[in-house]
Amino acid sequence: MADSGAQDKTEQPTPHRLRKARREGQVAQSQEVPSAIMTAMFLLMLTTLGGTILHWAQNTVVLSIAAVGHGVGDGETVRDAFRVHGLAMGKVVAPFLIAFVVAGIAGSVVVGGLNFTTKAVKFDWGAISPVKGVKQMVSLQSLMKLLMAILKLIMMITICYLYLRNRRDALLELRWGSPAEIIERVAWLIFGLLLRIVIALLVIAAIDLIYQKWQYKRKLRMSKQEVKEEHKQHEGSPEMRSRIRQTQMQMVQRRMFQDVPDADVVITNPTHVAVALKYDPGEMDAPLVVAKGPDELAMKIREIAKAHDVPIIERPPLARTLYASVEIGQPVPEDLFVAVAEVLAMIYRMRRKRRAAQV
Repeated sequence: MADSGAQDKTEQPTPHRLRKARREGQVAQSQEVPSAIMTAMFLLMLTTLGGTILHWAQNTVVLSIAAVGHGVGDGETVRDAFRVHGLAMGKVVAPFLIAFVVAGIAGSVVVGGLNFTTKAVKFDWGAISPVKGVKQMVSLQSLMKLLMAILKLIMMITICYLYLRNRRDALLELRWGSPAEIIERVAWLIFGLLLRIVIALLVIAAIDLIYQKWQYKRKLRMSKQEVKEEHKQHEGSPEMRSRIRQTQMQMVQRRMFQDVPDADVVITNPTHVAVALKYDPGEMDAPLVVAKGPDELAMKIREIAKAHDVPIIERPPLARTLYASVEIGQPVPEDLFVAVAEVLAMIYRMRRKRRAAQV
């Protein structure tokens, strides 16, 4: 049954599932990426500060030999020497420690991104379960770690062999060199070897990074039913969505009915469609559709228009076109300007006649 359930999880994790996993402290993790970055940082710091470290080591050895030669060995002098050399060593070692901390944090961020949660530090009794431990030992992730360890060992041995094989003569020549020459040549040999090892570790880290991200997404995969349930939780059930749409329509209708009394004209089908238009030449570039509706809504629009003395004009083709092509609050398109202008001109003439008759 467990295998069947795992096989059912064929869908990629949704953004909500990924965010939830991060809140719970579940992020992609890799031991290879931080290790490779820290090794590369060590080589960079060694290259940058190697001269300083060598100079400090030489001075320390010279001063120590000088102190022994002069027979200085009382307790106070030894404590002073330890304090001075300890501070000097701290100044040399501190940049390396800081660089290692930064590199370790950077490696973790590269794999899983910045993420802070207290759930990740909670004690889990299941983590010390022998059964769970055995399952982890025989899991795909454990097998991948073993393969990575074997691959790293093989690559390190191969790199060392290929690098040192062609440098035997150079190593033998060191016996004829001065101490300074020996130190310099050995330093360059070590640097070349470390550089090749760092490149190999970065390649392994890139492979492991791709694998860990794939494994992380695979672990969070969802079944089709889980995707549907999550979608239902966020979008709501069909009944809930229907109620939301109904509420939205009611709000639109109320706003629409409030705008009908201010309309300049209502164009009808005559009974199946009604469209209310408003035009203010000083504020609008084109007439706006402030209300529209079919059947019962059309009847309600006509009733409100009659109650507020808004002219009602029957233009079936124009009413149908406006209803089908223009949304509420949008201006009339240019291809209908002429037809709408004729209706508005008629309304304005009617108003002028009415005012003249009242005078």
